[in-house]
Amino acid sequence: MERITVGINQQKNLPPKVHYALSRVLHACAEQMTAPVNQSLSTLKDDLPLMIGREASKTREIVLFSHCKRLSSNWLRLLPALLAHIERGLSSIRDEDDDRTVQPHARIESSQWTLSDVDNGGHVEGTTDFGRVINECRLPLYLLGQRFGVLAESAAFEPNAIPIGPQKLVDALTEASREVFGEDFPHTLLADAVAQKLFRIYPSLVNSVNTELDRASILPGLTFVPSLKRDGATAAKAPPMEDGMPEDDSVEYREAPSASTARERFVQAVATPDFAQMQSLLARAKGRMPWRQSAEMDTQSALSGPAVASLIDELPSRDTSGRPLGIRQLQDELNTRAKAVHGPNARLTSQLSDSIELLGMLYDAICRDVHKQSRALELLTRLQVPLVRMAVSSQAFFDQASHPGRQIMNHVAESGAAIDDDNTNVDLRFDAALQHAVERVEKEYRGDEAVLQSINVELSEAHEQQVKRNQAVEQRHVDTASGQERLAIARDAAKSLLDERIGARQLPAHTNVLLRTAWQDALTFIRLRNEPHTDTWKRHDRLTNRILEIAESPEPIDDVDLRESITAILKRTGYHVEDAAEVGHALSRSASVPNDPDRMPMTRLVVAVKARPRFGESGREAQQIETVSAPRTPAEEECFQRVRNLPFGCALDFVINQQGDVRRRRLSWYSQITGNALLVNRQGARVGEMQLDQLARLMAIGQVRVVEKNQASLFDRAWMATRNTLESFGKLLANPALPVAS
Repeated sequence: MERITVGINQQKNLPPKVHYALSRVLHACAEQMTAPVNQSLSTLKDDLPLMIGREASKTREIVLFSHCKRLSSNWLRLLPALLAHIERGLSSIRDEDDDRTVQPHARIESSQWTLSDVDNGGHVEGTTDFGRVINECRLPLYLLGQRFGVLAESAAFEPNAIPIGPQKLVDALTEASREVFGEDFPHTLLADAVAQKLFRIYPSLVNSVNTELDRASILPGLTFVPSLKRDGATAAKAPPMEDGMPEDDSVEYREAPSASTARERFVQAVATPDFAQMQSLLARAKGRMPWRQSAEMDTQSALSGPAVASLIDELPSRDTSGRPLGIRQLQDELNTRAKAVHGPNARLTSQLSDSIELLGMLYDAICRDVHKQSRALELLTRLQVPLVRMAVSSQAFFDQASHPGRQIMNHVAESGAAIDDDNTNVDLRFDAALQHAVERVEKEYRGDEAVLQSINVELSEAHEQQVKRNQAVEQRHVDTASGQERLAIARDAAKSLLDERIGARQLPAHTNVLLRTAWQDALTFIRLRNEPHTDTWKRHDRLTNRILEIAESPEPIDDVDLRESITAILKRTGYHVEDAAEVGHALSRSASVPNDPDRMPMTRLVVAVKARPRFGESGREAQQIETVSAPRTPAEEECFQRVRNLPFGCALDFVINQQGDVRRRRLSWYSQITGNALLVNRQGARVGEMQLDQLARLMAIGQVRVVEKNQASLFDRAWMATRNTLESFGKLLANPALPVAS
């Protein structure tokens, strides 16, 4: 593949230092983005032709074929076009732009979700989760925003205003797609496919760009130092050491150079707390001064990191009775061994002790959200000693969402999440991958993060394969449900045709019954395979008119051609040869034709046909059609309108008992025509079907809730629950009069 040449536009008259720095940024983008962009386009180029033939419309197939041809011919042009758009954004950072300091994308309430591809601001709204991407690398993005503020001689850039921020990248992808493939190409599909690959390496991309700017002397050494948040009047003073707890327990970040307004925005935007903040909250909960690092503990007897690591290597995972040790028991065992090996005054530093204590609280919070009978609990138990080693090795385990040990723990916990499933469907292949990963962590990890990274990559690939399998299972259920919808449309079309043609005609009773049963089944079969404008459908419309004409005729008519046509179509519809022949005989003769004694009596024929299930209709569907629901209340009607506009794939939480236990299901698909909704579990397996009306009524009484689009991972939810617990303890200690929550 040819090497792509990139450069910054020199016509913008940028200072040489800025021009050089932006050139380094663009080169870093080209190096990092080439592989994922080309891989995603190559995959899309192979997958798009598979969509041909799925739609009934020939016009749709022609359009898809045109898209495939353009993608196959021009896909190599997309990356240069994308880099050109990024270059224009970089070279224009000093232009006037009111959108430069826009706030990050706020969470969108589920009531505002739509199925449109483009929002009011012109941004593509596909499957890309910008909030998650920003949250995963919020610190590097914040540093990058500060550096771009220096390059632009302006305030710090917000994440979505950075020229290579998540939103700007997707916008550039869409514009490059339009430029390369034309306006009528499915740009949302392409942008989503490429963005999914890009955002997997996005943290690496942002770190690489920060490194290049650091080397170019743009805010070199920019970092964060946690400190207590103080008022401006007392900022220069040391905090009082004897006046008890300060009133403000929040933590701020101080950077060099200082930018207070940007810092405040960043603190507010942080979704999950970092280690420094949690250590401060833990100190408050234990009655210590948060700024006092327990100096009495950090004495000459405090053990060094390597000494603690060697003690962890000798820790048993079970007690003398064979029961697994918990995190707190491991901490006690570690302290006991430290005194036995290094003397009675030996102890861990306050930071290491706090790390293990916070890990224990986090571990307990995670286990509360894991199904009690799942294999995940056993695997989490086996991970306890390695988790202690991770926690004391580096604070990155608590601070970085991309930390491999944290990712492994989250994969294990999510596999048994109580909220997602009832633990009846287990993916044996992914379960084996989880067990293999835990075994590798137990045997190979001794503090080297590269080992964790290797295990996490292997496990992430297995998880990606699991997701693909789940999607394939779910798609089969969706295809089945879509087929049922097409059957319903065909039944409605057949019934509407008969209603229109029969009208107020007074037909013989047996003719009316056979038309509304057997012949309606035949019309449904034809309509299912033919659009209304086709010659086949029009021919059967003419056959319907001919049947009615014969039924109303006072003259004796016996239309042999009509009889053969009716018999043939009924046999194709699934009728037995004898029944099809009898119905054809009855509908092709007028009432004045003498009865044939060798033929089945009309009464018996009518009873036999009425007893048959209608074509494409199950007994359950027939029962639903007959059931008349009570009118909806205003609240139920509001929920019904909301449910009818939910996007496919959104998550719903169902309250399953009086204790408030919840099960999460995906609203995989629903029909606006039949009102039927398909619900699947995390593995994509069908767990039930409901009517939209039922969902609306349950939603109105709080039994069903729509899950927020930017749902945090189980690890992050547990981490935030730990923070809330510590905050509650701290407030209770500061205000003893407050009642203790039961």
